[in-house]
Amino acid sequence: MRIALIYLGRRGAGGIISFELARQLGEKRQVTAYLSLNAENANRWVDAGIDFIRVDTFNNALSALWSLVFPAQIHRIARQILLNKPDILVFPMFHPWNSLIQKELKSIPSVVFVHDPHPHPDLPGKFYEIMENASIRRAARCVVLSEGLKPFLVDRGCDQDCIDVVPLGPFVYTPSIQPVPHKNRTPTLLFFGRILPYKGLKTLLYSYIEVRKNFPCQLVIAGDGDISSYLDKLEHLQDVTLVNRWIGENEIGEFFTRSDLVVLPYSSASQSGVIPIAAAYGLPVIATRVGGLSEQIEDGVSGWLIPPDDVQALTSTIREVLSNLHQARQRGEALKDRYEKQFGWGQAAKKLMGSLDIAVRDQGLE
Repeated sequence: MRIALIYLGRRGAGGIISFELARQLGEKRQVTAYLSLNAENANRWVDAGIDFIRVDTFNNALSALWSLVFPAQIHRIARQILLNKPDILVFPMFHPWNSLIQKELKSIPSVVFVHDPHPHPDLPGKFYEIMENASIRRAARCVVLSEGLKPFLVDRGCDQDCIDVVPLGPFVYTPSIQPVPHKNRTPTLLFFGRILPYKGLKTLLYSYIEVRKNFPCQLVIAGDGDISSYLDKLEHLQDVTLVNRWIGENEIGEFFTRSDLVVLPYSSASQSGVIPIAAAYGLPVIATRVGGLSEQIEDGVSGWLIPPDDVQALTSTIREVLSNLHQARQRGEALKDRYEKQFGWGQAAKKLMGSLDIAVRDQGLE
């Protein structure tokens, strides 16, 4: 089987997901990856010896819109893919061009990952939903990251028998510095990732105020996004480090190796790409019981699950962690062990391979 893996994104979790899947699939099948010229993690692919081709995409919102109206670049990419005569197309991440490439190569079955079957309610989320629905309709099979997300994809018109579940493995980013030993630092809470209303940062800030009345600790907030609605609280909080920008791959490890607890107080979510990073570093996680997060974290074993938008529950759980950091580190190690044994990239690739085999087989029956 010849696999064309198509990742046209530039930065974020899509790069490591695509890389790990290509690396694992390449051990069993012939894989050629097609990567954006601007992909952040291209060096990983070179070092791993994975066969990949760089393709040009767009530079800004205007050129992105132009490319959809005059899709010459999309045609070129489709022709490049066709030259290698793939048996199947794999799209590990959403991109506005995915459905158009599928349309160009409609004779080749495709498998599409849908990371957010329940799209975010903002304007970009609505646009993505429209574009992604076209990709879902053209796919032979779709992949979600947890069982609990399947009904949302069915609601978007996907046949339940054509949905496969492939949990992701740990995201490993090598830190550029040596971590400070636990005993030599103030306990550090980490809020990591894009800052959006549903991520629950406001809940965390209210909780942090209460926690510091009894426990010395510090909070690191790292990620890009609009922080204007939080500034009034941040101005009056002590021991808060705000890094309000995109965090590159070469920096991610530093934030996690310097932290003791990852906090994900989301009010809604499909799944979290932050949990696999925490798992790679053996960090305990407090998350809310929303979407597929309860399939990523075992409450009381590999982390803590609490109700969303509940300042009191979050406060008491952080206090529990800080009062017994040894227990917290044990849960972090349990999370790491859980991901290595149950959600490793080898297991993910094996499940994905099953999906690809079915898609190719069904195509041959038509």
